[in-house]
Amino acid sequence: MLIALVVLNALYLICSLLFNAELLNMAGADIPLRKLEVLETYSQILAATSMCLLVWRICYRRYQGKGRVLWVWLGASALVVTPLTWWFQGAAPDWIAEQFPGSLRVSSLYAYVTKKGLLYDSLTIPQIPYKAYKDQGEGKAFIANLGVLMSVQGSYVERIDRNFQGFSAAVFRGYTVRNGDALYERLQETVVPSVSDISRAYAQLEGFRAGGISGSEWRPIKWPNAGEDLGYQPTIDEYARSINPGVRTRDALANTTEVRHMAKTKLGPLYVKGMNLLATREQYQAYLPGIADNMAYDVAHTDIHGAEGLNVLKNMWFIPFSLLSGLFFGGISLVVLIISGVEALRSLPGRIRFVRPVAVISIVMLPLVVGNAIVDSPGYRDAFRSLGKQPVVLATVFHWAMSSEAMLYNITRPLLKAE
Repeated sequence: MLIALVVLNALYLICSLLFNAELLNMAGADIPLRKLEVLETYSQILAATSMCLLVWRICYRRYQGKGRVLWVWLGASALVVTPLTWWFQGAAPDWIAEQFPGSLRVSSLYAYVTKKGLLYDSLTIPQIPYKAYKDQGEGKAFIANLGVLMSVQGSYVERIDRNFQGFSAAVFRGYTVRNGDALYERLQETVVPSVSDISRAYAQLEGFRAGGISGSEWRPIKWPNAGEDLGYQPTIDEYARSINPGVRTRDALANTTEVRHMAKTKLGPLYVKGMNLLATREQYQAYLPGIADNMAYDVAHTDIHGAEGLNVLKNMWFIPFSLLSGLFFGGISLVVLIISGVEALRSLPGRIRFVRPVAVISIVMLPLVVGNAIVDSPGYRDAFRSLGKQPVVLATVFHWAMSSEAMLYNITRPLLKAE
């Protein structure tokens, strides 16, 4: 039984290291909330497994040699610990996010934009060697924990707060230039097919009108006043019936109020007033600055207390929480493995009592001894220093976590490549 627990602990530790490394990989990308929900399920499974292994070991030590009683306790503990850990691992990030005060929600929003700027090379924080370590553990751990860093260490947030919309515009200009092809492809995939559908429906209506067939009457949409919402999404047929009769070219059709409303609805901030919806890729390039300004305006006017603000908060806090949780549960498994290994050395029974504290101290100190080039940089100390109002303990914990995550990622990266 003890051997089985040791093997399971070892397997869990390997899976946990790989999962944390993959989390850091994903931290270097814009992760939609749906993807985070999938990752949350994996983190819940790993957390529940770790706690079960820990409780099983306690049960084994207490009821060793009692046969059926041991198995009853193993089963009962699994039935209690698994759902509780699963619930806590899933509910804690949401609960924490909902309790966040407005100031920390704003910091998370700023971190969201800063992350995009760093990822798309449109932003550089002076004297922080992020680009040099972008593909290594140090850079990935920095990006992964950026939401926490900017929430608990407020000096960089104060700089952004002076002109957040201008800061966002600069970031998104880099983003749009880097992703111009993808943005143009979105126009082609979401708007151009609808333009073709409206064009076909309109041509059919015009044919019916020319033949005097009933049911093809012009039915204009009652457009709201400027700044107001229409209140519903018209269908292709409703758009086509609303277009004034007599339009003869596809370009003219694409320039009608109806088609532009459809495009604006589908594209959101990616729509620029007056843009040619049938533009070539070269022509589309001229609209990228306007798209960047639209995106910056949208972000700067995000309702931090609404659903969008909560989504940003979860996006910026889920990965740090999951990584820290993984370090905690992984540390438990590592301590258990060390204790099991020492217990196997029957010639050293007197030293077993010192194993647990020595193992814990070693796990805590090793990342600090190894260090982290980004955390140790002068730019980091300047940009993410405490202003005296932030929780210093939390900041210290995440500084240690960043060093640990970077060290473990650099160790496990060859395994990820092999996988």
